[in-house]
Amino acid sequence: MSAAPIKLLHLCPWVKTTGGVETLLARHARADAGLGFESWQHALFDRTPPRAGEAYSTEAFGWKDTPRAMRARLAASLQRHAGSVLVWQNAWGVPWFADVDQSARRIICLQDSVTHFGPLLRGLAPWADGLTCLSRSAAADIRRGLPGWPEDRLVVLPLPLTPPSRLSAERPVRDTWVIGCAGRLVKAQKRWDRLVPFVEELRRLGVNYRLEVVSDGPLRPWLQRRLGDDARVAFLGWQERDAYWARLQTWDFGVSFTAHEGGPIVLLEMMAAGAIPLYPKIGGSLGDDYAGEVDPRCHYPAGEPHAAARALHALTKETPATLHALRTRAMQLVAPHADDAYERVFADFTRRIAAAPRISRPPSGDRPAQWFDRLPLGLLTRVFPHTLRG
Repeated sequence: MSAAPIKLLHLCPWVKTTGGVETLLARHARADAGLGFESWQHALFDRTPPRAGEAYSTEAFGWKDTPRAMRARLAASLQRHAGSVLVWQNAWGVPWFADVDQSARRIICLQDSVTHFGPLLRGLAPWADGLTCLSRSAAADIRRGLPGWPEDRLVVLPLPLTPPSRLSAERPVRDTWVIGCAGRLVKAQKRWDRLVPFVEELRRLGVNYRLEVVSDGPLRPWLQRRLGDDARVAFLGWQERDAYWARLQTWDFGVSFTAHEGGPIVLLEMMAAGAIPLYPKIGGSLGDDYAGEVDPRCHYPAGEPHAAARALHALTKETPATLHALRTRAMQLVAPHADDAYERVFADFTRRIAAAPRISRPPSGDRPAQWFDRLPLGLLTRVFPHTLRG
């Protein structure tokens, strides 16, 4: 007789948006049942209502809600999932809500870098039975931050990639270097404001370039005002899958200016298509794992877009054979992400944690009242963000 499925609850800020974590949750929605889990996804802030028969629900919390009210509502909602292995995606709300989560075990997924989760680690550890992250760099940061954490309760999940077949490292010999950018056009975290000094330095160096921005976001109008007089810069907006991958196949280089990341997935996609990455040394991300392995010049000092431009300029001086070897190396590095390894590693780890003794604090509902529990979330996140740590 087959074993009963393991009850699994993904608890996360958002399920129905377009971020990287939400992309992973969509994969879980398709795969969890086939891996032996009775799975559900519960969002804290989504406004999208569930469809009929969908294993998804949401609290639809807003900026007016207080921690006290949020705790009461969430505790009531999670009663139906009592006894689940609770997967805290991105760890948001663990200090506020873990004691009322009705979990049998907890897995805390740290999808960002140490810049984000470092200050939270010691507060999260007592609530965790298992920890996951997305890179070797992040795992090393976790071990440094929690030197006594059991090795068998930490796993690196291989961020999944679904490229089309027949991608190639070949590029035509041409006078113009095609540089690509992808990802939400925002200043916070992604730091796309740094695209402007990057382009200015390319001009100063005399690089003959075409820059393609395959994304959108609130910073786009500002960027267009600053760069719009340059006919070599094209803002192409979001692309459908086939068009997106076809565009990546034309890029010589893919550049990122991010301040902190766990992935990013767009970096893997660019590398899978044979673009040479230019990635900042932010620490704790897949970009940090891979960029320097393509070529040390690809891993430029964080926060220095001029350095990224100078690295690109130096790479353009290499022979076509050398550049082809770098593109091939980029593709080889990310090839292990292009299968179902993410699902298999997650499932094996979750089953192991479910079978192991509990080491986390049980959901006793005894969190002491805090001075900020009756203040609205909007005020806390803007004026007192440290309260999110508990």
